[in-house]
Amino acid sequence: MVSAAIERLFWRVGFGPSRADRARYRRRPIADATRALLHPGTPRLVGPEPHVVEADGSRSPLAPLARYGHDALWWLDRMVRTTAPAQERLTLAWHDHFATSNQKVGSVALMLHQNETIRRNALGSFRTLCLGMLNDRAMQWWLDLIGSYASRPNENFARELMELFTLGGGYTETDIREAARALTGYAFHYDTFTYYWNDGAHDAGRKTIFGRTGNWGPTDVVTLCLEHPAHAPFLCSKLWSYVAPGKPPASTLQRMVAAYRTSHYGIAPALEVAVTSRAFLATLDEPSMVKPPLVYCAGAMRATGTTITNDRLVWSLQAMGQVPFNPPSVAGWEQGERWLSTSTVRARLETAATLLAEHRIEQGSIPPDEPPAASLADAVAFAGSPWLARASRSALLAYARSEPDPAERRRVLRHLILAGPDAQVH
Repeated sequence: MVSAAIERLFWRVGFGPSRADRARYRRRPIADATRALLHPGTPRLVGPEPHVVEADGSRSPLAPLARYGHDALWWLDRMVRTTAPAQERLTLAWHDHFATSNQKVGSVALMLHQNETIRRNALGSFRTLCLGMLNDRAMQWWLDLIGSYASRPNENFARELMELFTLGGGYTETDIREAARALTGYAFHYDTFTYYWNDGAHDAGRKTIFGRTGNWGPTDVVTLCLEHPAHAPFLCSKLWSYVAPGKPPASTLQRMVAAYRTSHYGIAPALEVAVTSRAFLATLDEPSMVKPPLVYCAGAMRATGTTITNDRLVWSLQAMGQVPFNPPSVAGWEQGERWLSTSTVRARLETAATLLAEHRIEQGSIPPDEPPAASLADAVAFAGSPWLARASRSALLAYARSEPDPAERRRVLRHLILAGPDAQVH
């Protein structure tokens, strides 16, 4: 029970448990592991630095500001090497929530700055995070806050702030229009490439939002949204959707909302209620969520001790359907079974092959008399001792008994465990 709960917890709010995690929490209450994940302290990156091998054989560090796809590899490396996996996993969740794409922003530097802002607040105050997004330059370009003036207010940010970021409902078109007026004034000087607040372009008049009237400005709009009665249930339901399928039970949602409000918009307190609830820990004998591509890839790399030594994983992420900093729309990525199609499942199989290329098993390196069960045990251990359905384990053992070459047997078993159906879910 405890080992299955650890497996679920570390996959749903991280990238899977390490061998050390399993050993550390095997006989301890699940609450200990929860606290350690959600209150990680100062994160560190451990292990070899990522690099790419050039055509002449030399090694170069990642260059996210200069080379295509290296921004994605830079973040993937953080997911793999961080000592604070929950912070990194929630950074990914909030990137999906506040989905911003470099396709429109056109600046890797601004996208990386936004990423750092999200990371600092990923487990902290949602109010601070939301205000950070309001004042984030990438977001301001993405949803047209820059250049939104009193004479022609742009409604994009106001609409998405209410619809996708804070409320989900309970507002009117008038609320959006009035909020758009309050959000005017952000500007960019194209000659000097500087951002500034244009007081003359801000609508300083009185606005009525959610029935409350005042000389509202940008920060006030966020405050009004967060004080709206629909906000806490909406945000807590969204948090739940990242860690569990379906809607949260009413009692769980009620406790999440209470923790969120009592802690003044605390993300970690609400999440702690979610991942220690009976609903979250139900049906531990069978995973029920599909791993997003980045979670699948980072989890496999953490489990196998694989580091970034080339840029092939950029193409792997594209083929699997999730490239960070490039969500498909302001609504983020579609989750769940939509991650899986004929082409993306094949891409996951090929991604596993890419990772295994870093762990070659040379012909003749395995004793010729190695028993099939020992080959399977090696493959399971190599993959980080993941969850395997009873039918899967039986099928893997049947294959092992049918393959006479022990080196090939190990290669195929490792690949099947890393890329098989059980590896796609958590």
